[in-house]
Amino acid sequence: MDLNEITVTGRIMQTTKQADRDGVVMVLGTVGIFKGNNKQTNKPQYSNIPFVAYNQVADFIKPDCKMLLHGRLNSYVKQDESQYGKLIVQIKVLSAYPIAQASQDVDVSDSDLPF
Repeated sequence: MDLNEITVTGRIMQTTKQADRDGVVMVLGTVGIFKGNNKQTNKPQYSNIPFVAYNQVADFIKPDCKMLLHGRLNSYVKQDESQYGKLIVQIKVLSAYPIAQASQDVDVSDSDLPF
Protein backbone atom coordinates (compact mmCIF):
# COMPACT_ATOMS: atom_id res chain seq x y z
CA MET A 1 0.00 0.00 0.00
CA ASP A 2 1.40 3.34 -1.05
CA LEU A 3 0.56 6.24 1.24
CA ASN A 4 1.41 8.86 -1.36
CA GLU A 5 -1.73 8.57 -3.50
CA ILE A 6 -4.16 11.24 -4.61
CA THR A 7 -7.35 11.09 -6.67
CA VAL A 8 -9.08 14.28 -7.81
CA THR A 9 -11.80 15.27 -10.23
CA GLY A 10 -11.93 18.58 -12.01
CA ARG A 11 -11.78 20.45 -15.29
CA ILE A 12 -8.49 20.30 -17.18
CA MET A 13 -7.23 23.80 -17.86
CA GLN A 14 -4.05 25.21 -19.40
CA THR A 15 -2.07 22.34 -20.89
CA THR A 16 1.28 22.26 -22.64
CA LYS A 17 2.39 19.11 -24.45
CA GLN A 18 6.05 18.60 -25.27
CA ALA A 19 8.60 15.84 -25.86
CA ASP A 20 12.21 15.68 -24.74
CA ARG A 21 15.11 14.59 -26.95
CA ASP A 22 14.60 10.96 -25.84
CA GLY A 23 11.01 11.01 -27.14
CA VAL A 24 9.33 11.07 -23.73
CA VAL A 25 6.01 12.92 -24.14
CA MET A 26 5.01 15.15 -21.24
CA VAL A 27 1.90 17.20 -20.54
CA LEU A 28 2.04 20.00 -17.98
CA GLY A 29 -1.25 21.51 -16.94
CA THR A 30 -3.64 22.65 -14.28
CA VAL A 31 -6.78 20.96 -12.98
CA GLY A 32 -9.53 23.17 -11.54
CA ILE A 33 -11.04 21.45 -8.48
CA PHE A 34 -14.39 22.74 -7.16
CA LYS A 35 -14.09 23.75 -3.50
CA GLY A 36 -17.52 25.26 -2.81
CA ASN A 37 -19.32 28.55 -3.28
CA ASN A 38 -18.02 31.88 -2.04
CA LYS A 39 -20.02 32.89 1.06
CA GLN A 40 -20.35 36.55 0.00
CA THR A 41 -21.00 36.20 -3.75
CA ASN A 42 -22.35 32.62 -3.86
CA LYS A 43 -20.19 32.03 -6.94
CA PRO A 44 -18.23 28.78 -7.34
CA GLN A 45 -14.60 28.71 -6.24
CA TYR A 46 -11.89 26.46 -7.63
CA SER A 47 -8.42 25.39 -6.55
CA ASN A 48 -6.09 25.27 -9.55
CA ILE A 49 -3.61 22.45 -8.94
CA PRO A 50 -0.67 21.85 -11.31
CA PHE A 51 -0.03 18.36 -12.70
CA VAL A 52 2.38 16.51 -14.96
CA ALA A 53 1.69 13.36 -17.01
CA TYR A 54 4.12 11.29 -19.08
CA ASN A 55 3.98 9.01 -22.15
CA GLN A 56 0.71 7.11 -22.69
CA VAL A 57 -1.07 8.82 -19.80
CA ALA A 58 -0.28 12.18 -21.41
CA ASP A 59 -2.31 11.13 -24.49
CA PHE A 60 -5.46 10.75 -22.36
CA ILE A 61 -5.33 14.30 -20.97
CA LYS A 62 -7.81 16.48 -22.88
CA PRO A 63 -8.09 20.25 -22.32
CA ASP A 64 -11.48 21.64 -21.23
CA CYS A 65 -12.64 18.18 -20.20
CA LYS A 66 -13.77 17.08 -16.75
CA MET A 67 -11.48 14.24 -15.70
CA LEU A 68 -10.56 12.00 -12.81
CA LEU A 69 -6.81 12.11 -12.21
CA HIS A 70 -5.08 9.52 -10.05
CA GLY A 71 -1.43 9.73 -9.08
CA ARG A 72 1.08 10.88 -6.50
CA LEU A 73 2.01 14.20 -5.00
CA ASN A 74 5.36 15.36 -6.28
CA SER A 75 7.31 18.32 -4.88
CA TYR A 76 10.57 20.04 -5.64
CA VAL A 77 12.28 23.36 -4.96
CA LYS A 78 12.56 25.72 -7.91
CA GLN A 79 15.43 28.13 -7.49
CA ASP A 80 14.51 31.79 -7.78
CA GLU A 81 15.82 35.07 -6.34
CA SER A 82 14.85 34.11 -2.80
CA GLN A 83 17.26 32.52 -0.34
CA TYR A 84 15.47 29.15 -0.20
CA GLY A 85 13.74 28.91 -3.58
CA LYS A 86 10.06 28.26 -4.26
CA LEU A 87 8.40 24.99 -3.26
CA ILE A 88 6.45 23.49 -6.19
CA VAL A 89 3.81 20.86 -5.43
CA GLN A 90 2.11 19.06 -8.31
CA ILE A 91 0.26 15.86 -9.09
CA LYS A 92 2.25 13.26 -11.02
CA VAL A 93 -0.62 11.64 -12.94
CA LEU A 94 -0.42 7.86 -13.23
CA SER A 95 -3.89 7.38 -14.76
CA ALA A 96 -6.55 9.68 -16.22
CA TYR A 97 -10.21 9.04 -16.99
CA PRO A 98 -12.59 11.43 -18.77
CA ILE A 99 -15.83 12.10 -16.91
CA ALA A 100 -17.56 14.56 -19.25
CA GLN A 101 -16.68 16.65 -22.26
CA ALA A 102 -17.87 20.15 -23.08
CA SER A 103 -21.16 20.24 -25.00
CA GLN A 104 -21.68 16.49 -25.01
CA ASP A 105 -25.13 15.55 -26.37
CA VAL A 106 -26.90 12.29 -25.60
CA ASP A 107 -29.88 11.13 -27.65
CA VAL A 108 -32.32 8.74 -26.01
CA SER A 109 -35.35 7.33 -27.79
CA ASP A 110 -38.29 5.28 -26.52
CA SER A 111 -36.74 2.08 -27.91
CA ASP A 112 -33.72 2.60 -25.58
CA LEU A 113 -35.89 2.43 -22.48
CA PRO A 114 -36.50 -0.96 -20.77
CA PHE A 115 -40.18 -0.27 -19.99
